[in-house]
Amino acid sequence: MSLAMPIPIPRLIVLDCTITVPWYLTDEANALSEQLFEGLGRSTYLVPVLWRLEFISAMRAAHRRGRIPSNRLAAIFDQAGRLPLRQQHLMLDVLDIAEGCERFGLTPYDYVYLALAREHAAPLATMDTALIRACRQAGVAVLTDGSQAGEPTAVYASPRTPSGDGTGERKPRRASRTPTNP
Repeated sequence: MSLAMPIPIPRLIVLDCTITVPWYLTDEANALSEQLFEGLGRSTYLVPVLWRLEFISAMRAAHRRGRIPSNRLAAIFDQAGRLPLRQQHLMLDVLDIAEGCERFGLTPYDYVYLALAREHAAPLATMDTALIRACRQAGVAVLTDGSQAGEPTAVYASPRTPSGDGTGERKPRRASRTPTNP
């Protein structure tokens, strides 16, 4: 899918798991997740190390709910492992995390995404309402469906039409494309 008016994707951006899950559960896709998928390898996408755990958990939950067939799960994990995402370790102590969670009203997992964006002075792409609110409170640029970085009320020009059936299968234009590491 192409957007009528795509937003400029920064050279460096932090991705929350809510942006990457729709790459495989296409019934959850939106204009931003699609644009970021199309931009793989053109910008540097940062994720915290815990992204792997969240992604696997989301895919396993989708499998348990019958949204991903058993014969697709291993292929999804294999492909996701080859995505050109730069995984970052953060050196946050327990007190930093606890205070950040309290200040911004986030889970420890979500706070790590915010902390990574703050550490790298990079915008955060997310669909998570609590993270969007926390980014705005912390002065971190946020990209979300229906908004542009730093302009939370600017709406995308075209609505998103799902490109898949929610089973983890991509339309043929994507099936032949395999993301690779830079």
